[in-house]
Amino acid sequence: MSKENKKTLEVYKEKAHLYLANSVEHDKLDPKRAKQKREKLEKLITSKFSSLSEHAKVFEIGSGDGSNAKFIQSLGFDVTASDTADDFIKATQNQGLKTIKFNALEDSFPEKYSAVFCWRVFVHFTKEDALNIIQKVYDTLNDNGIFIFNAINRDFKNLDNEWVDFEGEYHMGAKRYYDYFSQSDLDNIIQKTKFKIEDFHKDGGNNNNKWLVYVLRK
Repeated sequence: MSKENKKTLEVYKEKAHLYLANSVEHDKLDPKRAKQKREKLEKLITSKFSSLSEHAKVFEIGSGDGSNAKFIQSLGFDVTASDTADDFIKATQNQGLKTIKFNALEDSFPEKYSAVFCWRVFVHFTKEDALNIIQKVYDTLNDNGIFIFNAINRDFKNLDNEWVDFEGEYHMGAKRYYDYFSQSDLDNIIQKTKFKIEDFHKDGGNNNNKWLVYVLRK
């Protein structure tokens, strides 16, 4: 586990309640755009998980407010939500979701899964962290299992990494580590595992290139 990720997790453990509150306020700034983003993500999840059997086990890394896990559960899957911050865990439990405290870089997955979902979490991983996570997910998936994740495109930021807090949008009063990946960065990392890239696209931002979105198949 990198020192950058460890320090960032400490911020979330202390200030997750601020993130939850400010993310709600952020969506209120442009409800139409927030709704479109939610619908696009739900369409991706529905499409890519369509091959899973009924009641298949799905694990989410970094569930935050639990909205993604709740949607996956609504599709009929057996979902385990997870996070490291108590306020995030309470948020998911309050939605009736099975939730565990889980540090993806340090803890072992409790069992095997048909799919793992990890949305807007790689932003806090170094390149070494990313390789560790992708390999751990590969090891915990059943044969033909699916891993969906995204990362911020380096071309969008034109930076390798930075420590930053936001004014207004997701403001937390403390800087967190953000790492930005090129497509070649992630392709090279994935090639070090046995995953196959089933699907890739860019999404978000004014030029539709903010996020690198991967669907991997074991």
